[in-house]
Amino acid sequence: MSSKDKPKKDEPFFVGWAPTDKIDRRFLLRASLSLIAIGAGAGALVAAVQLPPGDGMWNPDDERDWAGLVVRDPYPMLRTRALDGTPRTAFVVSSSKRGVQQRLGDFAGPAVIRGSLIARGKNAMIAVSDEPTWLRAANEQEVAQIGGGLAAWQAADRGAVVYRGEILDSKCWFGAMRPGQGKPHKSCAALCIRGGLPPVFCLGDLCGTGENIPLLTDAAGAPHGLDLLALVGDPVIASGRLMQTGDVTEFRVDLADIRRL
Repeated sequence: MSSKDKPKKDEPFFVGWAPTDKIDRRFLLRASLSLIAIGAGAGALVAAVQLPPGDGMWNPDDERDWAGLVVRDPYPMLRTRALDGTPRTAFVVSSSKRGVQQRLGDFAGPAVIRGSLIARGKNAMIAVSDEPTWLRAANEQEVAQIGGGLAAWQAADRGAVVYRGEILDSKCWFGAMRPGQGKPHKSCAALCIRGGLPPVFCLGDLCGTGENIPLLTDAAGAPHGLDLLALVGDPVIASGRLMQTGDVTEFRVDLADIRRL
């Protein structure tokens, strides 16, 4: 080693097991505090632009009997007064990422369903029990409690609309997952809709709220096919018609009229 390469007597020299020099300690302290502040600021900024997860709730262990009128199309639903005493509709699904279309068979009419409630605002869904006795026909007393008015609901055309928003699976958005929208949820939403869960169209300014969002069907009011999955979870614009049946709003849209933004 030449004389010019040798450390000067008063020059700091790093040794891993030796105490850190004062200058280095000050630098490391300032750098650490700066990095912590930058990280906290970045986290706050990211959190500020996220949609709120909403107040959706689901307790799978809280199963009870729900009396109402089973409707099969376009997706299984229960028209009932058991939610809050007023005529309401709850979608009916399995406890997993699948619908109950096959389990329901040909059944329709007054029934008692056993399951747990998934709810977000006025949006309601019943995740049925895995037991084979999850569904039975209502007896005479239960039929009287259900009433005949629920069967008289007719679809009313509310006109043509153009909406910007996101196609979601209803179960997760209603409360099975929080949050139940956005890019992180895209694959889960596609899997749920593939399994037969009802898709909904979440308008951009309603995704973080408990407001009613419309059920998404094709232009004829039937469930979309698997081609819809490519558009799930992405920002889209769609033009179609709104139909209202009781408290269920249905957004009828042809697949060709949904465009990714």
